[in-house]
Amino acid sequence: MKKKELEKLIIKIINDEELKDLKGYEWDSLAHLSILMELEKIYPDKITSIDGIAEMNNYVKLEKAMISKKLLFND
Repeated sequence: MKKKELEKLIIKIINDEELKDLKGYEWDSLAHLSILMELEKIYPDKITSIDGIAEMNNYVKLEKAMISKKLLFND
């Protein structure tokens, strides 16, 4: 997945089309669950196996984890 695709997915889930920068944004637990569920559909059994994924409630943490697992790439 490309970074832009992940950003679009998150913005769609948090339902804030005007949000342009996810770097400092922290989402709530319902949005977090929705994000993880969508990512799990794309990458079956790879998202839930990431250590600490349940606490990654912002883009920077999630981005780093997905890059380390080779699930996220630069555009």
